[in-house]
Amino acid sequence: MASPRNHHKPVQFAATAGAAAIFALACPSCHGLHGGMHELLRSNDLVLLGAVEALLSAANLDCLIADEHISALEGMIGAFPRRLLVREADSQRARALLVEAGFGAELRHG
Repeated sequence: MASPRNHHKPVQFAATAGAAAIFALACPSCHGLHGGMHELLRSNDLVLLGAVEALLSAANLDCLIADEHISALEGMIGAFPRRLLVREADSQRARALLVEAGFGAELRHG
């Protein structure tokens, strides 16, 4: 609450636009602007994840690599593989692109 001496409005928490976009993209159960998420692959191979991320980016498909922080914290022993997620609406196109590029064996079923 603002006091008589403090003419500023009280500070309230407000997520930045960037943080809101990341949350909406990362939240599989959210069906707002971005819709649900689909897991394409799960791996500890950073080179593979980088190559697939670059391939999807070149095709104008947004993706999110989930579990990066826990994977780094656990020391890359393989207990927490990273997951590459795409929008549910883009999943068929992304899968077809990865199969065509030779990454079909890396795709998760479903």
